[in-house]
Amino acid sequence: MKWVEDATEGIVVAGGQGQGSALTQLYGPEGLFVDTLGTLY
Repeated sequence: MKWVEDATEGIVVAGGQGQGSALTQLYGPEGLFVDTLGTLY
């Protein structure tokens, strides 16, 4: 989830559709990293 300052709702930026190999899914993630520019790795 991404939360913008003062927001009342978050934005799903990764996953959220269960485990799998589709573009909207994560398959066995070990971890996530977000850099200072907001890029998700």
